[in-house]
Amino acid sequence: MLPRIFQRLRHRLFGGDTSYDAGLENEALFWRKALADEGKRWSPEAFRQRMDPEFAFPPHLQELVAASPAANRDPIQVLDVGAGPLTAVGFHWPGRQVDLSAVDPLADVFDSILDDLQLAPPTRTRKAAGEDLLSVFPADSFDIVVCSNALDHSRDPLQCVRQMFAVTRPGGWVFLWHYRNEAEEEGYAGLHQWNLDESAGDMILWNRKARHSCRMELGSQAVVDTRPDSQVSRAIVTRIQKQVV
Repeated sequence: MLPRIFQRLRHRLFGGDTSYDAGLENEALFWRKALADEGKRWSPEAFRQRMDPEFAFPPHLQELVAASPAANRDPIQVLDVGAGPLTAVGFHWPGRQVDLSAVDPLADVFDSILDDLQLAPPTRTRKAAGEDLLSVFPADSFDIVVCSNALDHSRDPLQCVRQMFAVTRPGGWVFLWHYRNEAEEEGYAGLHQWNLDESAGDMILWNRKARHSCRMELGSQAVVDTRPDSQVSRAIVTRIQKQVV
């Protein structure tokens, strides 16, 4: 996920055309500049972590593994959706094997950037949109599916949630981390066409034309739990567990 100050900076630097397609171009331009100096103008610590083969698989995802059938399975299958050029999901877990896949609709552009800069991340992002995961992966493929600060940048976040849920194994988890109501904050410019919010533990996807409840859309197969992030202002965390039928 991008530190919030850099989201604001990107918006100010690349303002102008506020269309979604222009937002995609700005995203690519941001990453080219962010990675050109090994993250010095972006986040040196984030760059170092994401390029490190020993980047730790995070404790909050370890807890989800422990609360799923994957607790007794190796390797653990993990998917990062909207990963950007460098996935922020760690992959090193002493005593366990983590098989991490990363996807992003701009993966071809990111490949070109990484090749030009001669960067070789431990996990290479492959091309896939969140709305079309089942065209790339079989159903029930992953123990954990992660999407951080990316779902609200998609063309159809509800379809992304459906697809993420579909490729999650029974008993597995979809983990989402986002800022509340970014489209409202950003004036519905560029990639910010949808808001994510929390209501009574549900995750709500909405904009000026539509409003969707994740609990209603996923039905009885899913347990949806959305809460404020106690450490990050305006951020919410959603955990969706796929029930074993």
